[in-house]
Amino acid sequence: MTQPNLLELAKQGDVQAIASLMNRQLQPKGITVKVALKDACLQVMLESAQVPNQQALVAFIRKGITGLGAASIERVKVYGRQTGEEFPAWNLEFDLLVQASSLFSANEFLNLVPDQNESLESPLLTKSGTKSNNNKNLSYKIQGSNGEIRLTHNRIIISRKILTALITQSLNSDKEIPIRRITAIQFKPADPLNKGYLQFCIEGSIELIGGVLASVIDENTVIFSWAEQPEFEEMKRYINSVIDNKPLDFENLRFSEFKPLKFLRIQEEKEAIKKVIASEKLFWRKARKLLLNIVIISFILACFALQGSNLKTLSAFSFVISGGFLCLALIKGY
Repeated sequence: MTQPNLLELAKQGDVQAIASLMNRQLQPKGITVKVALKDACLQVMLESAQVPNQQALVAFIRKGITGLGAASIERVKVYGRQTGEEFPAWNLEFDLLVQASSLFSANEFLNLVPDQNESLESPLLTKSGTKSNNNKNLSYKIQGSNGEIRLTHNRIIISRKILTALITQSLNSDKEIPIRRITAIQFKPADPLNKGYLQFCIEGSIELIGGVLASVIDENTVIFSWAEQPEFEEMKRYINSVIDNKPLDFENLRFSEFKPLKFLRIQEEKEAIKKVIASEKLFWRKARKLLLNIVIISFILACFALQGSNLKTLSAFSFVISGGFLCLALIKGY
């Protein structure tokens, strides 16, 4: 794609075009950019071997996104993460105020260089993730793949979708568990290709045995995807602190930081699934030629081998099996 076309797409809010423009400038400096757009908020993840420079890079992104003047982008949230780390080391959010004089061309965008000494004292820039709420009724909702958990100071409420409840648990789709009754938490991490689960072990209950498949029918277990995992880890961290009689500050739990990050992780999940599908297709395409040769050889041997001989039987069997795999390869390879 040519540079002007890439810029035009970026001005329309195309996240891949925006990411490409940023990566052209930042990848030579060892920084990789991932971008997602949700509800007019552009989520930008910066990742490098060392924690990315917050001050310089936020200034670079603010100039770049403001200059694009994309109507679909009203706010920008920037994350900085060290390669290999699960969570960002920092995040900052700012609103966009686009003026005609701030718009620029593709060359100007690509010539933007993060200035290590640039100040970020703009009043538009606000720190995200800090929340002051003295409301005793404060609660957090954590959405999983087969249910939702509402976390309060002293209890959890597990809610199921009606269809899920009918198939797996019971007609009663809500269950309240006082945290003081939870003796332990069984936690299986997810990855971009496989689900994880969180099980609450309660006094007198039987712990889950059988992994993710068994967790589907366990009323004290909620399954989550890799994108949903950070919120479940934060809930686990709070509940364990209560169990250990060292409760964390409930009002300052980090759930608000993880919700925007979820959309970036969803993009990473999709990328991982695409890679697996592409790898499977490549495997079956390579296997087709070998399987075709086996089918042809087996057919010839089955036709010309002596009637009733072991060779004829084995050839016929090989023809059927290899033919079946060849059909599968033809389907999987497209």
